[in-house]
Amino acid sequence: MMSDDSHPEQPQPTIPVASDSQADVPSHKTQVPDAQTAVDSTATTSDRAQLLDRARTFLHSPQVRNEDYAAKYRFLAEKGLNEVEIHGLLNEVPSHTPAIPPRTYPQPPPSNLPGLFIGLARILSWAAGGSLALLFVYFRYIYPRLTQSYQARLSLRNHQKDLLSKLSASLTDLRSAQKETFPVLPIPDSYKEEAKYRDCHSLESIFAASEKVDDIPPLSLLRCAFEELGSHKENVVTSDLLFETLEARNAWIGSEEGTGYAQCLWNCLNNTPLFVKREAEGKEAWTYTPQTPPPPPPSFISLSNLRSSLPQPPSNQPRFQHTMQALSDFTGYIAAQTYGIPTNFRLGMGALLSPEAEDVRREIRALKGLVLNRRSFMPASPRPPSVNDGPPVASVPAT
Repeated sequence: MMSDDSHPEQPQPTIPVASDSQADVPSHKTQVPDAQTAVDSTATTSDRAQLLDRARTFLHSPQVRNEDYAAKYRFLAEKGLNEVEIHGLLNEVPSHTPAIPPRTYPQPPPSNLPGLFIGLARILSWAAGGSLALLFVYFRYIYPRLTQSYQARLSLRNHQKDLLSKLSASLTDLRSAQKETFPVLPIPDSYKEEAKYRDCHSLESIFAASEKVDDIPPLSLLRCAFEELGSHKENVVTSDLLFETLEARNAWIGSEEGTGYAQCLWNCLNNTPLFVKREAEGKEAWTYTPQTPPPPPPSFISLSNLRSSLPQPPSNQPRFQHTMQALSDFTGYIAAQTYGIPTNFRLGMGALLSPEAEDVRREIRALKGLVLNRRSFMPASPRPPSVNDGPPVASVPAT
């Protein structure tokens, strides 16, 4: 029996198989020429023919028709057929293609691609609509304000640049003007002393000029010390001798409280060019060289010459005569400017005069105003005393 997974088991037709004595057909034995052997050969041939018919019928049955070639060959070989017979029987059976069962696959689900496209289109439309709305808000409200802010900052920056350029130009002009005017200005005295210490030439006088020692400038105190030691015919003035002299005149300088002031004196002695250190008799000696006053500038010399060339005012002149004279001149100038306005402009009417006549009228009116104002500010002259009157009375100037 043969079985297949795709077909139910069915009973296979049995093929009678001859016995070994009948199935075996000796091919190599010599034919025995006797009657019994001929009868056996005839019987074997008929049995073999029946076996082939049954095998052929078996191969044409519907149950075996769809079996594979190897299964059919193996089954026929087991039934006693030889290779030639098996090949002949299998070749007689027409090749039959196995029937393909009908397709019973499940229906595929509907495609999601249209829905995906629709969702993608919605997302793109929303993104485009949102972008358009943002662009409208930006260009309608935000961009104008940004532009105004940028323009304001740009104008402010340009204004600052202009101011800086003007400041640089003014500084350059100032520097050039200073270079031109500084040579004619008086040179400041770097080591100028105060007036109350300038006339002191001894330690006693300079200590008497100030209530506190630390208020005295170190330069003035050292100068007085050098001048006093020079008056004592001290040729070699060492730093030790100098400070011993100062401490002898005022013990506060050598005390702990005066340590800071003593340090200031030492710094002034070493850093001021007026005090020069030199070698004398194997010692370090100090000398004081007074500062040469700078020459007066040309402008100061010119002003001094101009002042000396001007006449000196009389001693009997009133105290405020210069002030009254300046006020008189100023009033005359105002009157001249007032009367110098053309008549048609002052009155708003009248005929226009020629330029020559207008100039003559202006000069006359200016002279008239000047004379009137000078008479108003003219100081009263003393009158001679009358014969019948008493002692003369001093006249009071007109105010």
